[in-house]
Amino acid sequence: MTFKLLLSLFALCFCLPAVAAPDWKLLMETEDPDKITSWYVDVKSIVHEDDYMRAYLRTSWSLPQYGPDGTAYQSSTYLNYFDCDKRSIAYTGNVYYSGTEPQGEAVHTEAEQALEKLVFQPVIPGSAGENRLLFVCKYRSKNFLTQWQNIRPKV
Repeated sequence: MTFKLLLSLFALCFCLPAVAAPDWKLLMETEDPDKITSWYVDVKSIVHEDDYMRAYLRTSWSLPQYGPDGTAYQSSTYLNYFDCDKRSIAYTGNVYYSGTEPQGEAVHTEAEQALEKLVFQPVIPGSAGENRLLFVCKYRSKNFLTQWQNIRPKV
């Protein structure tokens, strides 16, 4: 390899943004020991975007779940937008995995939709959705750390 090529590769390594590993925090778990459902949030992903909070979440099941085509999965990661004032959530960008951890190749993927196309649904008091909303919306006041435009890659 030429010196210029090596120098270019070295410079490229320092210019590319580092992708941080998710920091999954367990938020809630069902109490039925025969069929456990666990809900997590990636704490590192919580940011403000427009008038919403945004975070990646994960659900894991102790027993296989089945998609419409019969494909088995035991975990799903997805993007949530939270309207803290209206107490509502919109979901998008679901990725399903065969194991309880989001690792390996996905068994099914649903594309992420643009924010303006999402449908917000009110959370049900006492539900897993309310639990997620309450947790994520605690970060709303920490906007100096969580402004999406401050960490969004510049294009």
